[in-house]
Amino acid sequence: MAEEPSLIGTDFDDEIHGPRPTVDEVLACQLSSWYPTFSNILPLNASDRENHQCDSTQQQRQNKLRKNVTIPSVIINDLPMPEFKNFLLTDGVKLPRGATKLSSCAGVSSKSDDYENGDNEDDENDVEFHFPDLNDRIIETVRERFSSAGAVMPKLNWSAPRDATWINEGTMKCKTPGDVYLLLKSSDFCTHDVLYQSLQDCQDYRTKVEDYDGDSLSPVHPPLQLILRKWCNLNPSMEFRCFVRRHELLGISQRQHSVHFPHLKQDKDQIYDLIYDFFEDYVKHRFADGKIGNYVLDVFLDKKDRIWVIDFNPWARTTDSLLYEWSELMSMDDEPEDNDDEGIRIAASEGEVRHDPLSSYRAPIDTVDLASMTHGDAKQFEEFMKLCQRPTYWEENSDEDEED
Repeated sequence: MAEEPSLIGTDFDDEIHGPRPTVDEVLACQLSSWYPTFSNILPLNASDRENHQCDSTQQQRQNKLRKNVTIPSVIINDLPMPEFKNFLLTDGVKLPRGATKLSSCAGVSSKSDDYENGDNEDDENDVEFHFPDLNDRIIETVRERFSSAGAVMPKLNWSAPRDATWINEGTMKCKTPGDVYLLLKSSDFCTHDVLYQSLQDCQDYRTKVEDYDGDSLSPVHPPLQLILRKWCNLNPSMEFRCFVRRHELLGISQRQHSVHFPHLKQDKDQIYDLIYDFFEDYVKHRFADGKIGNYVLDVFLDKKDRIWVIDFNPWARTTDSLLYEWSELMSMDDEPEDNDDEGIRIAASEGEVRHDPLSSYRAPIDTVDLASMTHGDAKQFEEFMKLCQRPTYWEENSDEDEED
């Protein structure tokens, strides 16, 4: 039998130990590509499942009709370009004019404005950016669209600034335009999006670019987008990554694999069943209209046993395989029950946790980087760091159960 297009589109690179995706697979993982589907969707008929059944109470909860199975989001397409891109790529920590208030800083008042506009007035080489319309869109989204949460989580086409939370009280929670800009500008992950680096690793990238004869930006390089997602304080122990190949769910991994969560050991069978059934009902053959069979899905399980789609990632070596190895995933049989694996992997003990890949982005290394960004100006660096409070961790209260 001939291979499906999704199989042809995943080349395995033995040298770097991971698959290389196609351009179409990466483009399908932009939030704007999949969000319209999963923000307005109904489950498929799940009455004839032969395996992986939950008990009746759990099944009833899981099969409750839901139109939205992802975090409510606002997608901003009309960014002020190329100025916004230039702002993200320009060295320095100076925020755009009119957007210098930081909710994560001790001086949320005009003190932060004084800092930004004072010491640098004599520096004629400074480039000043100003995005008044975008500032208004961010404020409107926080105050009106997501007023119940009072905050948003920003991301670009593919990536969220998870590596830059050290500069924002250890969180991606943003209440002001300044919060959003500071996180995006401080993030290597977001720079990755701005430079389209995930596309450049595609096996057919060069061919796609060479085949395009237009004068404008190649379709291979979609316009940069800013996404504002409703702030949800997700319990990290209930986030999971799902690996899908040929439209089949091969394995599930604990997302926060650098931490041992004792309760997962006893709950993992139930968690697997809930995620598997959700995948069968809502995701299988629905992602990318069934045209893409290989991808990685991030989900969250809430207190009501509901599964939420957090993100889609390419089936690619640039996607963290967490408690799996890419060589394992590539060699697995399509049917989960045929594999020598329980279908879900957790860090069952402290000895099984893995290195946190985000640890290299945290202070004090980041403070050194920030000092570099301020061009060695000790006074500017000191004043900026005085504004920011000590990083904290997840808050106790959560509005994760609220649907818009």
